[in-house]
Amino acid sequence: MLLEVRDLQVEFTTRDGVAKAVNGVNYSVDAGQTLAVLGESGSGKSVTAQAVMGILDVPPGRIAGGEILFKGRDLLKLKEEDRRKVRGAEMAMIFQDALSSLNPVLTVGAQLSEMFEVHRGMSRKDGRARAVELMDRVKIPAARERVGDYPHQFSGGMRQRIMIAMALALEPSLIIADEPTTALDVTVQAQVMDLLAELQRELNMGLILITHDLGVVADVADKIAVMYAGRIVEAAPVHEIYASPAHPYT
Repeated sequence: MLLEVRDLQVEFTTRDGVAKAVNGVNYSVDAGQTLAVLGESGSGKSVTAQAVMGILDVPPGRIAGGEILFKGRDLLKLKEEDRRKVRGAEMAMIFQDALSSLNPVLTVGAQLSEMFEVHRGMSRKDGRARAVELMDRVKIPAARERVGDYPHQFSGGMRQRIMIAMALALEPSLIIADEPTTALDVTVQAQVMDLLAELQRELNMGLILITHDLGVVADVADKIAVMYAGRIVEAAPVHEIYASPAHPYT
């Protein structure tokens, strides 16, 4: 088992008191497997992912209980320095809004090569060469010519491919994709999901796909966890969920 989340609880302190955003979530994902986490906005999908990645805003948020076991280690017991080594190198996240996630004043090549310079100690020249390789890998046309372009010079679908390239840079074991196709049209959605599936097979990565798009899930997921009001209300293999949903919300 690659990742196991046990009884995770996340709270936020507000002026009106403590809000329990995630209340006892349990799920797991194996290497090479795709887990789809389904639910409406506000159900706790993204907060759970942020807790797993260690990028929760603290304060006002805090992890009130539970365990996050990654390759047998409880991430919640690691020092922040050790947690940073896991983030990016062993697990990575693809965010839903690529334009706001990418730095607008740096070229995409600089942002990709930084991963290799910081984590692998490469020179700027070698990092840039790897950036071009990554852009080729995620099927960005004329990568060598476009490595010096800025995020606003790319279309929405191409920016999402760059986000995928950043997540894949260090070949992590687990990728969390938080609604990676929300702002894209249907044709580009299909291309992005096909690309993710192809890279997942190639690298045998675990994939957690956070979405509320039942059509996307039917094509790519191995199992589904349905979230409602901060809890997992139903979890099962994808064919079982679609054939006979057991919970009224599902």
